[in-house]
Amino acid sequence: MVKRGASIVAVLLTGLCYTPTNAHVVSAAGRDFAYTSTSGGRVTRVWDGDTVVITPPWGRSFTCRLYGIDAPETPGKGVPGQPHGAAAAAKLRKLVLGRDVAVKLTGERSYKRQIGIIMLDGVDVNQEMVRRGYAWAYVRYLRRPYVSDYLGAEQKARQARRGLWRDRNPMPPWEFRRMLRKWRR
Repeated sequence: MVKRGASIVAVLLTGLCYTPTNAHVVSAAGRDFAYTSTSGGRVTRVWDGDTVVITPPWGRSFTCRLYGIDAPETPGKGVPGQPHGAAAAAKLRKLVLGRDVAVKLTGERSYKRQIGIIMLDGVDVNQEMVRRGYAWAYVRYLRRPYVSDYLGAEQKARQARRGLWRDRNPMPPWEFRRMLRKWRR
């Protein structure tokens, strides 16, 4: 009994159970996608089109990589960015910066970033970035039940020529990163 109580206190202290009043967490239906916890807080920084920093009202800030999407690369230290990279970051900034969000965390990590689905007022922000043409559905890591929705959102963005789909044949970020790795050798 003491162990269970201590666990609950630890979870509360780290902010993993916090859900802001204006954000909604949708349960993760489907057995192929499992999230380990929900978290939330205010988005205090947007690094690029698929990475943000979230600060819970208590506890430490954490960096969150948006699950299931890949946005064009933004310029960095000595690294060129991709077309639409800055626009994707600006769109994500406009959508979530300074807003209270809920996050479904997968428990996975990528480059010290937690992976999660950001929810704002009941809207899946990850899918919204794809729908608006600012990111690809990242098929390599996408699992049910999100595959159909994210791929459908990408297809509609392509057909409507929204965002990065205004270009005839935009280079996906994973190909751009592979090209950079080869170039650096």
